[in-house]
Amino acid sequence: MQVFVFCFFLCGEALNVKPDAINNAIAGEQALFPIQHQGSDQYDVTFRSKSPVSFKILKWKSNNLEELSFVHPLYKHRVGIHRGFVMLNDVQVDDTGEYEIHIDYYGTELKNRDESTFRMQVFEPVSQPETAILSNCESSSNITLNCSVSNGTNVMIHWEKLSLSGVLQETYDGTLLVIDCVTGEEQHVYRCIAENPISNATSDRVTVSLYSGAKPKGKRHRLMVLVPLGLAVLAVPVPIIAYLLWSTFFKESTMCMRK
Repeated sequence: MQVFVFCFFLCGEALNVKPDAINNAIAGEQALFPIQHQGSDQYDVTFRSKSPVSFKILKWKSNNLEELSFVHPLYKHRVGIHRGFVMLNDVQVDDTGEYEIHIDYYGTELKNRDESTFRMQVFEPVSQPETAILSNCESSSNITLNCSVSNGTNVMIHWEKLSLSGVLQETYDGTLLVIDCVTGEEQHVYRCIAENPISNATSDRVTVSLYSGAKPKGKRHRLMVLVPLGLAVLAVPVPIIAYLLWSTFFKESTMCMRK
């Protein structure tokens, strides 16, 4: 079976994978591994996975530009040679690993094999974080905020505390943020940040008020006393209220007549 290398073309941006370095790739993009050969002699190129599993992916001879002499069945629609690069299309998280390119020369002069090693990590971009309030000051001594993402590889999450005007004040690591109802400030704005080596995303802002169900302090005590009293008055039946009003009026009229 023949596999023609020129059926592969560059599609938009591609990652130029550098040897002897950690290269971070975005899932779905192309990765280009340079073929660094010497001189004008004919040569063979072998591209292989070194880890986590060792196996040969393709082999190509420079004297036969139009086809690959070998291609692994799992890669026949994703790998090719293009303008001095081994090109791996539509990289996935499972492509994370270590790769090698071997170049073997054949001609009138003996040459040592050239070898290049590449390390590639593939990540899915993070989605916009979603936040949720797990507890508040009505049912707990703390307000607990949770942050989560639906997509992303190796995601790190932290919270940012902002002033009401949007100025960054503090950061907190982790998916959960716990705010003490007693010592916390009356009102503040928070947002969640999710990131990995190739992307980051920010949640919508969450405004937290400690007095939404929190135990009030200072001047708010008086308000909390007046509210129950008002509710108690409203709970008294109308006939009783009428009787009390009539009784008060009758007593005042009697006193006036006696005078």
